[in-house]
Amino acid sequence: MLRLSTRMAPPDTALNVRRGVLALSALLAIVGMYWIGGSFFVDGKLRFGNPVVPASRQGVEAFDREPRQVRAEVTRVTGSSGVRPGDKCDFLIERRLRDNEALWCNAQVVCGGRLIYGGPNAGFFPCRLEEGERRDVIGSEPSPTGKDGDGAIHINTAEGVMRVWDDASGGFGEFLVEAEILSVH
Repeated sequence: MLRLSTRMAPPDTALNVRRGVLALSALLAIVGMYWIGGSFFVDGKLRFGNPVVPASRQGVEAFDREPRQVRAEVTRVTGSSGVRPGDKCDFLIERRLRDNEALWCNAQVVCGGRLIYGGPNAGFFPCRLEEGERRDVIGSEPSPTGKDGDGAIHINTAEGVMRVWDDASGGFGEFLVEAEILSVH
């Protein structure tokens, strides 16, 4: 038969255990405060407010903080996008961190009042942003909705061309919209 002891540990042992737990908790608190405090230093400078991801941790060039504003005019349309030749397109292209590892361009292309490329969690494409007077954008994402969940785009503001298209599984069905870039700022 198993017999349980009702005897308690001597007072000195219990006191030492409590002191040990308290010392360990204090040590963990100090390490935690050091770790949290270190997060306020970015590129060797003390920063408060919104988090800033340093370029060295991104592994890519720094964010372009000012989006490019693109204006275009539709020159050719096939399919059922609801856009007509002569409609104006006005949209922003901005750099966004995607999947916490790389910067991609994001555009919500609106032509003739209709969103023909983009949407919630969509509109991303790899690109190159040129610096200079025109701030050109060159990029392409050739996979339509059936392959990656959103339409496809090719834009080269230096050459003045934009093409947006999709396959039958997209919201407008199969279509193609070509436009001439009028300006980029």
